[in-house]
Amino acid sequence: MNPSPRTQRFVAGCLFITVNLLFYFKYAYRISWEAGVCAALGYLLFVFLLYFLWRRGRLAFPRWLWFGALATLAVGAGALFHLIPKESLNVDRWEMIQLFWDSVAEGVYPYGAHSEEGNYPGPMPVYFILAYPFYKIGEIGWMAVVGVALFLVFYARRLELNDLGVLMALVFSSVAIYWEIFARSTIWINALLFFLYLYSLRRLPRSSGLWFYGMAALGGALLSTRTVFILPLMVWGIHVLRRKAISLARLIRWGICFLGAFALTFLPFYLMDPHTFTRLNPFITQGDVLLPFAWVLAFVGLTFFLAFLARREREVYFYGGLSLFMVITGHVAYGLYDNGIASFLTDGADISYYLFCFPFLLETIVNKDEYDTRQSGDGGDARL
Repeated sequence: MNPSPRTQRFVAGCLFITVNLLFYFKYAYRISWEAGVCAALGYLLFVFLLYFLWRRGRLAFPRWLWFGALATLAVGAGALFHLIPKESLNVDRWEMIQLFWDSVAEGVYPYGAHSEEGNYPGPMPVYFILAYPFYKIGEIGWMAVVGVALFLVFYARRLELNDLGVLMALVFSSVAIYWEIFARSTIWINALLFFLYLYSLRRLPRSSGLWFYGMAALGGALLSTRTVFILPLMVWGIHVLRRKAISLARLIRWGICFLGAFALTFLPFYLMDPHTFTRLNPFITQGDVLLPFAWVLAFVGLTFFLAFLARREREVYFYGGLSLFMVITGHVAYGLYDNGIASFLTDGADISYYLFCFPFLLETIVNKDEYDTRQSGDGGDARL
């Protein structure tokens, strides 16, 4: 049975809050057990207050206030980047980006290079291409700040002030977002870009020609950041077929172009060193890093089932986000089973991957019952 829109918003809110509770407890726990509990309880109290104010329309702050908060965040991030060198961190995403592009500059096959700790670059090629401008300026941390800016710009035009208020309050109170900035991580902006892409596909059934296949090529390129995004894309694909918005033959042609663009992103690296490419490439390096392959197949099957529950556009985002949440929960559960609670408190069960589902959950939270109608502009459901 498909839950109501209100239930979906409630579930999305609970999942978003749960992830942040994990972050608040985990990093405050490094001070003390009591600090971890107090931080988590304090965040819960804040969320309850936020919900109370939202329901009464008390969060209708002017948009300039949120842009001011964004500017403050940028200034604070700049200071943090100066005070806390990236070399002092235990997170190596910035290091893999630097290693990758340093290797390219030296004419070395980048997926064959490794850090002093023996780690090889694992993400897909477009992941590194998106990071290149930030590599050039010497600070990967700005990627997360740019992600917050894109998020605010996108929703500032779409939402009423009260809904914008609760959305941005959730983002600016999210310690997971601050961790992204501090750790020079890239998950948030990668997830946001793919969400924005999926949102833009609402126009696809009415398009043709260059735009139709251009969006397929763009999607293939974006999948070449993190292949986990195939899960929400599956939800979308099954949804448009069930709604008969796109014929199967047309979707197959689109999918071939999509996969072709994805494959082409690897071609320059194959040509650089065909022999090494067959031994060291993102598929082999990543391997079972997130989950064993059998588990991955199980979550793909579960996503296939969830996709049949999506009847409206807003539900594509909900079930897409839910599929991402479940696969990351599988990763965390596997880490806990393998190494115990220490994998959560220290290393092994990487809860930062939960940021993959953040844009999808946040969209669901503010997507009210009448939202599809308001966006369609024709009094009916805005369907994909």
